[in-house]
Amino acid sequence: MGIGMSSQYGTSLHITITIDPRNEEAFLQALKPAFDAASAEPENTFSQVYRNSDKPGQFKFVENWNASKEWLIEVQLQKGYYKPYADATRPMWIEPLKLEFYDQLPPVFRHVHMQGPTG
Repeated sequence: MGIGMSSQYGTSLHITITIDPRNEEAFLQALKPAFDAASAEPENTFSQVYRNSDKPGQFKFVENWNASKEWLIEVQLQKGYYKPYADATRPMWIEPLKLEFYDQLPPVFRHVHMQGPTG
């Protein structure tokens, strides 16, 4: 098991951020260094950013961690590389940030098949 996990399979963090769609390019530029740093953490097993095709300016980040919700809140989300991103993007938000935590299920309920554009 990972760091203080309540689930032996890890924790999935889902973050929803809605920004003014006119700021999308600047938002993604500010996000990239924090995304890269978080993705490189040894406890991070998966990271992907999604854009809501039905709601311009809304993004969902999905990150799977070999760690507990408590560790994510108390340790990971306090890391310094998030501050420049938050400082740059918080003025762009048009809705409050939404964090959701899910316990991951056993590997029989997991599949990743990378096909198509990976750019």
